[in-house]
Amino acid sequence: MKKVLYLGKYRLGFSTGRNSYFFVKIKIIFAAIYQGKITVKKIWNAIVCNLSFYFKTQKSGKSPIIISVDLWNECNENCVFCRGSDGKIYDLNSNKEDSFIPKIKLDVKYFKQAVDAFKENLLMIIPYVNGEPLMHKDIYEAINYANKNKLLTLIASNGILLNNNNSEKLIEAGLDFLKVHISGYTNPIHQIQHRKGNVDLILKNLENIVKTKHDKKSNIMIMLDYILYNHNRHEVDLAKKFADNLGILFNVRPGNPKFMEDTENVQNTTNFDFRRACDWPWKALTLDCNRNINPCCEYSVFSSKTPYQKIEDSTDLAKLWTGQSVINFRKEHAKNGRVNLDVCKKCDRVGLGFKY
Repeated sequence: MKKVLYLGKYRLGFSTGRNSYFFVKIKIIFAAIYQGKITVKKIWNAIVCNLSFYFKTQKSGKSPIIISVDLWNECNENCVFCRGSDGKIYDLNSNKEDSFIPKIKLDVKYFKQAVDAFKENLLMIIPYVNGEPLMHKDIYEAINYANKNKLLTLIASNGILLNNNNSEKLIEAGLDFLKVHISGYTNPIHQIQHRKGNVDLILKNLENIVKTKHDKKSNIMIMLDYILYNHNRHEVDLAKKFADNLGILFNVRPGNPKFMEDTENVQNTTNFDFRRACDWPWKALTLDCNRNINPCCEYSVFSSKTPYQKIEDSTDLAKLWTGQSVINFRKEHAKNGRVNLDVCKKCDRVGLGFKY
């Protein structure tokens, strides 16, 4: 079945029926049950969070379902929609190409603080938001800490640093789910979006980590995530065949056409209702690399924003989750949707399910 794809305010100029995130989520759930990372407490907390969003109550579960922690917003591909040619991160408050977000590295102790605060009820913690996670030297320590505390972990990588050594360290740390994204099956196509990408190296690294997975009898789930544009849709089948032959998951999702509007035939025709509430305030938290505790991951690339608060060594995250700043944010979403909120009013994504 064909469907029209939207990304943010943009309507992409093609159709596809290949998106398989639903089935990926089902497989993640079964893997988590098998590994003992889903408990009755966590299931009940997830149910309460979902019901709280459905009925737009002021309170939610005892913890979020998912927490994202941006250990470092550095990246090594310099994608067109995200960064300038010199690697500076665009500030999404502006459509200008000369407004940027500073690069900051977060101490891994704050990741551990989030784990300790919510481990009884939290389902998943994700140690990246807006960078290449394998560039942070403590990524393996973070994953290992979450794994020991029976939390699911997921990272999305561009795959360039996924060499044999790093693949072994990821598997030994206990990573549950790895997404590797490409925007083409050949370098000339992939590098239209990913300026410093090398798809030949990425595919080779994928072959190596699959071999390492089998050698170590690991349960890690690996997915090749194809980011779809008009200019690369003719290579989708080649990428799918590669994934099928390798025995890994394959997914196609729409790419961000920012600064590529002419070639992507973008039409600003969305009819999104910004009075519609987002489910992130009831289900998730994000800690950015500047120590801001935010409602969602989008806050990481907006300079003008109002976070819940900054995290300190003494911050009680569980108390914050049930506290007045989060409750007030939910009340505003429930009453007026996104229209009065500094970041949310610029976002028409459909909530937690869009990203995870």
